[in-house]
Amino acid sequence: MTEEYSNTNSQNNFSNNYNQENIMPEEINLKTTKTLGETLENREFTNDEKIVLLHFFTNIDKNIYAATDAMPNTLWALLEGGYSRAQESMRMRFLQIFTDMQKDLEKGKIHSEEVVSIKDFAEKIQHGDSLNLSFFLSKAEKFMRKWAVQYGHDSLKDSDVLRFAIENVTQLATGPIEEARLGAYQEKSTRYVPFSRDHLIVPTDLKEYESEIREWNNLLITSYENAKITVSEFIKNRLDSSSFKTEAAFNRTVNAKTFDIIRYFLPATILTSLGVVWPTREAERHISRLMTDEKEEIRAIGYALLEEGKKISPGLLNHVAVNEFQQKRSRELSKILNSLKIPKAPATIDRKEDALNLISIDPDSEAKIAAAILFEHNQEAHSFNHYFNLCKQIPLIVEPIITAYLKDRGNFDDLPIATELGSMLFEVTMDYGGYRDLKRHRRNLLLTAPFTTELGYEYPEYVAEEPALQEVKDTINYCSKQTEILYHKIKKVKPHLAPYIVMFIHKQQYIWQMDPRQLAYVAELRGTPAGHWSYRDIAQRMFTAIKPTLPTLSKFIRVDMTLGEEGRKKQEEKTVEKLKALGGDLQKLS
Repeated sequence: MTEEYSNTNSQNNFSNNYNQENIMPEEINLKTTKTLGETLENREFTNDEKIVLLHFFTNIDKNIYAATDAMPNTLWALLEGGYSRAQESMRMRFLQIFTDMQKDLEKGKIHSEEVVSIKDFAEKIQHGDSLNLSFFLSKAEKFMRKWAVQYGHDSLKDSDVLRFAIENVTQLATGPIEEARLGAYQEKSTRYVPFSRDHLIVPTDLKEYESEIREWNNLLITSYENAKITVSEFIKNRLDSSSFKTEAAFNRTVNAKTFDIIRYFLPATILTSLGVVWPTREAERHISRLMTDEKEEIRAIGYALLEEGKKISPGLLNHVAVNEFQQKRSRELSKILNSLKIPKAPATIDRKEDALNLISIDPDSEAKIAAAILFEHNQEAHSFNHYFNLCKQIPLIVEPIITAYLKDRGNFDDLPIATELGSMLFEVTMDYGGYRDLKRHRRNLLLTAPFTTELGYEYPEYVAEEPALQEVKDTINYCSKQTEILYHKIKKVKPHLAPYIVMFIHKQQYIWQMDPRQLAYVAELRGTPAGHWSYRDIAQRMFTAIKPTLPTLSKFIRVDMTLGEEGRKKQEEKTVEKLKALGGDLQKLS
């Protein structure tokens, strides 16, 4: 006899428990289903159903359950979207796919070879056979799309994610790829991974400059390789090896700090690799933007992403096309810019005081934060405006309110959400390498000017003042000059492609708008001693700039304002200890 599973056993015994112990039904539910309600399933699962469901879901008797690794993203999105169209549980809607297939077979709408039965599926799972999930998924999409996509339920695309490996693309290409704010990205690090001349390319739409670009690429990578020896020796001599817990930690610290310096020689034409995860809706919009880009490399990446994405989510990528609005506005703006005759900005060498400018900041940020705290916690049902006016009329209450809200914040606690009230806008001018590190923060507006050599360049840490690195400094000066010559030559003919001809040393500009909570996150994360000196300096400047306007909140933002090198040492010693425990390579950085 087939074993049956009942998910209502606790409810069957409820009346006895309730009469004897006066237990609320919600108390029973909280123990059994983990919520205050019963499970949505109103029938027992067969043994085959149980096997299949437990393959795709983490349980079959609770109201909180997760998808297992076996669940395809697209199928999950369609199932999740069904909550707005049906009362049944997700597990029951999943089983309904098999029922619908059988019904269509009986009506003669499909052939028997097109049907996936629950019994066959269960047997394959039990015997460890390979499941043809692509076939099953295509059938599942066909049935579920009737009440999902065809009803205009577009938001389910946010629950379907696309995961891409994007390998051997230029540094310049990572900007447009990572522009989508809702994505998750992991990129090859210039701080930990060595680069070689095998990673250098010439953009296809700059073919007429091939020999000059290859010569330039060779100059930079040769300088990178030569500088590694000089810089490594300098770092070894600067650090006290006896102060490190292990030789491995010392060597790792030397390597990391060496890469921090020599990466300034790298050009935008050097190849990198990254992994990307996008919700499908974000992927649709963003792939369209990439397909419309002026650069051939970016367009090719966009079309390749669409081609591969359709293999995973064919139905959810139906509306991706070249964006005519993007093309038209680019043409119109080019006409206006050509007519304005805007003069060049002055170029400077090394980092200056204008590296960070606070363009604007909401003067009422702390009053708004205090008002939000009262609004969030007071039971008297006043409007936010009531509390805001109160905080402005009696400013002395602002500090104790914010202090009570934040004073017990632990080491791993984020600032609470009320601290997002208010806004600030920075303009940042910094080296391209440091910019690439900071642009990864996407919970804000980061708008970048075209990459250029026009603003001058910055020296890496130690290079400007240390006699032992004079040769590296001279090489940077020479490489920068050669880069500027080639950049201007290409800019005259193909200005939209000139940004390929920049080095990591060259200053770039961007504006950065954020709220106080995000400011705290960026300043704390990027201000640690283990961070690269370039973005660490920017994080410290940001914190200093906002302190006069946010005097109370700034007391609870933990920014290390030191200039010390101890952080990198501690970071590598921790890493070595972890690698030891895992049996990893203690010297390997990547």
